Amino acid sequence: MDGKWLLVLALLALGHGQILDRNCFSDDNGTLSDTFLDRTGDEESKAIVYGGERAFSVNLIKALFTKYEDSSITENIFISPSSIYHTLMLAYFGALGETQAELARGLGFGGLTKSQVLKTYMFDAAYQAVRERTPGLGYTFLHANKLYFERELKLNECLRLVLADQIEAVDFKSQPEEARVNINTWVETLTKGNIKDLVPAGYVDYSTRAAIVNAAYFKGNWQSQFKPENTKLGNFYVKRDQIRMVNFMNQEGAFNYYTSEELQAHVVEMPYEGDHVSMVIILPPFLDDGLQETVKRLSPETMSGVMAEIKSGFYKMDKLSVTLPKFSVRGTLELSEPLAALNISRLFGPGSNLTGFIDVEATPVDQVDSVQLDSAQHKAFIEVTEEGSEAAAATALLGFRSARPLIHTQFTANHPFLFLIYDKQVDTILFFGVYQHPPRDRKSVV
Repeated sequence: MDGKWLLVLALLALGHGQILDRNCFSDDNGTLSDTFLDRTGDEESKAIVYGGERAFSVNLIKALFTKYEDSSITENIFISPSSIYHTLMLAYFGALGETQAELARGLGFGGLTKSQVLKTYMFDAAYQAVRERTPGLGYTFLHANKLYFERELKLNECLRLVLADQIEAVDFKSQPEEARVNINTWVETLTKGNIKDLVPAGYVDYSTRAAIVNAAYFKGNWQSQFKPENTKLGNFYVKRDQIRMVNFMNQEGAFNYYTSEELQAHVVEMPYEGDHVSMVIILPPFLDDGLQETVKRLSPETMSGVMAEIKSGFYKMDKLSVTLPKFSVRGTLELSEPLAALNISRLFGPGSNLTGFIDVEATPVDQVDSVQLDSAQHKAFIEVTEEGSEAAAATALLGFRSARPLIHTQFTANHPFLFLIYDKQVDTILFFGVYQHPPRDRKSVV
């Protein structure tokens, strides 16, 4: 029977590895010497990978909206593009042939070799490890990857040494349920209990050969907190003729506020303490198809332009009244369909080639091609309160201005909006969501 792989996502913490003079990727002269990370001339590679992640994030968001092109959105959405990107990057390291080529295109690696991508991945892991251990940041962001392999598999020794504590051998063959619980426990622990049962019952059995897991967790307090006594019940307009009652948080303060002609939307930045990470809220026009129209206008270029304007500080408003719902969103997503819309489909099914993870010479011929990815599961959670946000999930040029734009003094998110948790230090979208459908636990007027 063909073995199967399970690709699962959620969100969390670091990874470092011992480097020997070995060749991880025989098809691109990928020998990793003991000075592999001492060379510093790879800024171009890092720029390409980070740019690929930004483009992937925006394109994934657009792919999720394809089913809503001709209909209204009927659910809230919350995902971690960064988590998904890093999980696919791990799969790329073991991919060969057309599977490798497809992932390289989908993840935006351009002409980079695997060794160049791996070096950027390891620099990113080192940066994340330092950030996690730096006191006084004002927020907590944890991000980690884990590869679970059937213990009987003979692995690519170079990758095993490079990825080190990101690889764990488990007994899928004899103890599949124990292995499933082990994976779920790791994710639940690293996401502070917010993501439970990432791998559902029945998704792991005796034929499973590996699971690729990414876990991440973010918790931050607003730089300028809302006061609980100012939280008031009010109308949220799901549509013009559909109203639900929600608790709105209110405050007046200094915020970056930008009216984007490219997106035809209002944009406000709500920084967390430390000012490295922010929530960016994109409020479309008050139209029934406002969300869809704004997402259609989204592109990697327009998103980079909007973030550049926000980060420039040119649009800082000294007195802006912000009204934002107090909300939480929890969601589960099967990723095969949206990834297929990004032309990432060879990763799943019998055509998948992930033999780069395997020591082919030490593996029986009839077992080399038995390793396949079977599905991609993603879970995510966010809670937004007066104090700040807690989130978890299992990844421009400035133009000349002659004058300030028309001044606005109020930002009221009382109809469907998009929101991002954005890492300004590396310009990546950690989390993305759509808030459209408040729960029906309060009186609803239709």
